[in-house]
Amino acid sequence: MNYEDIRKLPDHCAADFLHTLFHDALHDFENGTNDKQEFLLILSELTDRQAMTYELLEKELRDDIDQVLRKLWNTDSYDEVDIMLSLIVNLGLKECFAQVQNSLQQNSKLDPAIRSEIEETVAEVGEHIANPLHSLERYR
Repeated sequence: MNYEDIRKLPDHCAADFLHTLFHDALHDFENGTNDKQEFLLILSELTDRQAMTYELLEKELRDDIDQVLRKLWNTDSYDEVDIMLSLIVNLGLKECFAQVQNSLQQNSKLDPAIRSEIEETVAEVGEHIANPLHSLERYR
């Protein structure tokens, strides 16, 4: 699986098809087929399509992604922080979100742009991290 193939997928895909692709992306990353950058880009594309299903990923898969992304969290790169914050928020990754919040207190030398991005995300999401569809529920 590579980023270009995923990028070419239609905007709307079946949730179970996306589920399989998320599993494949995790598998390929863990086996070294894709590097960190390509993995994050693939997850970003899949997450955009997942959002269009208006369904949450199943808990086990979210937990697996949460675990992998916690290991990859890095506040040294604005681009990585930006992508990962989007993944964390749009997939509802609670453990990663807690790690993100902790990084604000643990790293007093964060680049101001990165600190600002994290602070804005934390303020925007608030206590609704586990339900990325929270803002849409008022339209039911």
